[in-house]
Amino acid sequence: MKRHKHSILAVLAALLWGSLSATPYRPVWEIGRKDGSAAEFALYDGAYSDLLGRFPGAAAAYDVGRSTPGEIPYILPGPQDGWAGNGNGSLLIRFGADAQASRAEMRLTLYLVESQASSPPTIEISAGGFRTSVQAPAGDDINYPDTKRTSARGLAIEALLPAGTFGAGENLLTIRNAGGSWLVWDAIVLEADRSVKCTRPGDGIALIGSHSQPGLIYGRTEEELLHPVTLTLVNWGKPQRAGWNYDGKPGGTVTLSRGINTVEVNIPEGYEGRTVDFEVHPNRGKALSAAVEIAPADKYTVYLVQHTHTDIGYTKPQTEILTEHLRYIDYAVEYCDLTADYPDDAKFRWTCEASWPVREWLRIRPKAQVDKFIRYVKAGQIEVTAMFFNMSELSGENNYKTFLEPVARFRELGLPVETAMQNDVNGIAWCLADYLPDLGVKYFSIGSNNHRALVPFDRPTLYRWESPSGKGMLMFRSDHYHTGNSWGIHTGDMARLEDGVFGYIRNLKRTGYPFPVIAVQYSGYLTDNSPPSMRECDLIRAWNERYAWPKLRSATAHEFLGRIDSQYGDKLPVYRAAYPDWWTDGFGSAARETAASRKTQSDLVAIEAMLSMAQMEGTGQSGGTHEELRRIHENLLFYDEHTFGAAESIWNPGCENSQVQWAEKGSYVWEALKSTQLLYEDAIGRLQGALYRSTHPTLTFFNPLGWERSELATVYIDFELIPADREFRIVDAAGKALRVQPIRSRREGRYYAIWAEGIPAMGYKTFEIVLGDGKAAAPRRTELRDNSLENDFYRIVFDPASGTIASLYDKELGREMVDPDSEWKLGAFVYESLNGDRRQMERKVFDNYRRSSLSDVHCPGVTSGDIYQSVRFTGKAEGCDEKFGVQVEVRLYNDVKRVELGYDFIRNPETDPSAIYVAMPWLLENAKLTFDVPGGVVRSGEDQIPGTSASWNTVQNFVAARNDDAQILVSGSEVPLYLLGKLLDDPYGQPRTYEKPHVFPWLMNNYWTTNFRASQEGEFKCGFVICSTRDTSNTAASQFGWSARIPLCTRVMPAATKANGNTRDRSFLRSGCSHVLITSCTPAASGEGILINLRETDGQAGTLTLLDASGRELPFTAADATGHPLDSRSVTSLALKPYENRFVLLK
Repeated sequence: MKRHKHSILAVLAALLWGSLSATPYRPVWEIGRKDGSAAEFALYDGAYSDLLGRFPGAAAAYDVGRSTPGEIPYILPGPQDGWAGNGNGSLLIRFGADAQASRAEMRLTLYLVESQASSPPTIEISAGGFRTSVQAPAGDDINYPDTKRTSARGLAIEALLPAGTFGAGENLLTIRNAGGSWLVWDAIVLEADRSVKCTRPGDGIALIGSHSQPGLIYGRTEEELLHPVTLTLVNWGKPQRAGWNYDGKPGGTVTLSRGINTVEVNIPEGYEGRTVDFEVHPNRGKALSAAVEIAPADKYTVYLVQHTHTDIGYTKPQTEILTEHLRYIDYAVEYCDLTADYPDDAKFRWTCEASWPVREWLRIRPKAQVDKFIRYVKAGQIEVTAMFFNMSELSGENNYKTFLEPVARFRELGLPVETAMQNDVNGIAWCLADYLPDLGVKYFSIGSNNHRALVPFDRPTLYRWESPSGKGMLMFRSDHYHTGNSWGIHTGDMARLEDGVFGYIRNLKRTGYPFPVIAVQYSGYLTDNSPPSMRECDLIRAWNERYAWPKLRSATAHEFLGRIDSQYGDKLPVYRAAYPDWWTDGFGSAARETAASRKTQSDLVAIEAMLSMAQMEGTGQSGGTHEELRRIHENLLFYDEHTFGAAESIWNPGCENSQVQWAEKGSYVWEALKSTQLLYEDAIGRLQGALYRSTHPTLTFFNPLGWERSELATVYIDFELIPADREFRIVDAAGKALRVQPIRSRREGRYYAIWAEGIPAMGYKTFEIVLGDGKAAAPRRTELRDNSLENDFYRIVFDPASGTIASLYDKELGREMVDPDSEWKLGAFVYESLNGDRRQMERKVFDNYRRSSLSDVHCPGVTSGDIYQSVRFTGKAEGCDEKFGVQVEVRLYNDVKRVELGYDFIRNPETDPSAIYVAMPWLLENAKLTFDVPGGVVRSGEDQIPGTSASWNTVQNFVAARNDDAQILVSGSEVPLYLLGKLLDDPYGQPRTYEKPHVFPWLMNNYWTTNFRASQEGEFKCGFVICSTRDTSNTAASQFGWSARIPLCTRVMPAATKANGNTRDRSFLRSGCSHVLITSCTPAASGEGILINLRETDGQAGTLTLLDASGRELPFTAADATGHPLDSRSVTSLALKPYENRFVLLK
């Protein structure tokens, strides 16, 4: 699809459109050079955020023949630009003309370098009695003001101005940004249909605007209050004095400089709602007048919350950033000292956005410094918060125990923690709505960024955010965390601050914000990872000395939230819904590392369960085990948090900063993976002595989940124990053999697929490896016959030309599972290119792309074994290494209702934006798409906060297509991202709906414009497990997903000299309620007991009990996520609400 970028509006009284292109036009005047650059205009080489300082009110004047382009800002802001006070940027152009002007039809062309892509402005053009509005075309790059880079071409606005609009002598033309966001000038050209000569008008003064500021300011005393009123005048000549009056009463005198002047003409309180006549009497020229309606004061209190946004990297390498955040706390303490004698509203206050820097600072600073910090926290000048840092949705529930661990340390020091703060990221893990209230955290503030994302609600919104079980907290969806900086608060400029504050309140009222108090965040400087600053305290003090209303207060985050809670808490709406994150798609730019993070998290669930088994066995843990667990989880958190790389990672991926930051980011996950595998040996070693040993080699399977499982395990066994090609059986105590299938070999041993049956809940089972005398049977290789495979459960029909599944028929359900009308068949490998148009998602559109699938496909045949039959296809795909090809494997299990899809390919390094998907176009009438997140299960587009991500989602363990009769389940270990309903097509459309339950795992992409990786390369493997069932419960889906993702751990032991008589199998504990999921089981940080997290899955009230192998109820204590007991009593049962999430301590 080609997008038209030249927006033309013809304004004609009686002429047809055809005359627009037919009429020859001659230049009258031109401002700037039409060269694709804005370099000749003001502020181009400076900071656009300084615009209000140089051009108050975002207004500029241009006198043709006298002025230069350097007197006009290169950017014209609009009402959506907080950095420019949310006002209407305007340009006033004056020119003189001869008598031909009155008879000339004229054409005004505004040539643009860029226009804000997601919200292009509406431009109002007025001259004399003529007025029209024109919608500007959308540009390409919303970051142009920062980068000065654009791929946009041909952006322009045209308007025809009918004869009579201008006349002989002086003419005024106004260009005003009436709605939307900014545009950037290239040139402004006026042409006429006949020869019109410009003349130079004389000096003079024009009154072009008036405004009653909705506030009250102090006069000579605090008792004298005034309405602030401003008049905007243009002095086209030399500076001069002028007097003013209101309603015939004398006002005062002012000096008018050349150019635009904003003049204060304040009048006594009491005129609100009335229209007052103002007159200005210049020394030279006629009097000017304006009627101004006096606005009532905005009696608002604005809580200004200073913090630093914690990016682990982005602005500088991680190693620099981490230490700077500790220094910032030092400064915050000092600034509290330095403002001790300030008025209370202006004292320095600081909110520690993240808990990690605070924890580290408390650990390494001297006691005297720590004591001072604690004193200021308790005094309310510094606030510590609950979030480790700003998180993506990649982490599972098990990581959040470490994430929240600093809160326990703060509690030990007597530091109150009432607030959690997430900034930048536009989503949050749903489990936190369950975990945080038990820690005493009552409030949550989220300052979302709308870059490539929607932000819920059309205004700052306060509501009760509830977990699936109804536990909740007060949530504040604030505006962007640098909103205060967009007002220029960090510059110390009062005029900019006034524009910002009043513009913001005006917008609050326009959108229906219901409260007279609001909180706004800012940093010491307009940058992420900003140091704190005291300059804002001086500005707040100066504001409050000038303004009686509205009021400003330097505050910590919880002050505002506490006031809302106490005064309006019972009036807030309630949302029991997930908050899916738009930004986790960026983790697809590093598919290998993201898969390693998911593998490590899965392995940790298993290893911590085995360490818990060892503790229950009595073999205990070493003193350093918890510290090692904490270190591994922290490395995972550092990978899973939202900052991925350098700001310039996309447009300059090879620079040192991009390279260093990615190396440091990736190192977190590889260090976590390495340490986890070593900890696996620690756990196995503690249990090894309790295992059954035999005169045959033994194989023990450990089940870390809370129900008995039969599952596939991949096991490596040395040739010393099973000689190459030797016949063998793996048998239980009754001599029943497990099904085994060889996978691949090394010089010293072989990998086997083993279907482990009946492994006890949260326990283990040992089998003997018995060698035979014969030769092991080799897997059978045959050709694919009739393009089909089948077992007792499924019949699969392949499309060998595309390497896909044309039909998957469920014999038990009697239904076809694949949509025959889908463009993509089941398992299709889909490559997508954005044709170089990376910026389109910043514009909130997706209309410039192409897609392709495999070509040159061939099928080597079928491999049949004791566990499954395997069909392989090899083909070529764009973006992938041709020689290696894309290898697709489809496994159909012999005796289990299960199909697997596997993919193996080498990704070519490609910096042009592209993506890879797998197609799963399910056919299930009236089906809903459902997936699990940390803390619960979400129906796509329904159980989520309006405006959160529904086009793609971050999935923990399963996706289900479900109706009243059946559900089709998918689980993948490596890939967390799924498109639900359809491929990208209007991804920002809300509400999000889908016609068919199609699912597309999103393997990888490089669609971002900053932060994430520009490309990735090398071999990548991933797989998906599929099954269908009549059981439509969340419990069935959860057990399927968790079982597919959490591995059975194994230990192979050589033959012993004699059997030891230990038990062959054991279950340490299980839930006594079938619909209660044990999500983790970890040795408690205290070293005493086991911390268990459980979640009810089917929306049924139940009774929580923990049972040992004999069915005996085990005593436990209710706890919070950090392991701190919530009750001193031990109990053997606990009532569970539907969907409730609980922690218990088992001792």
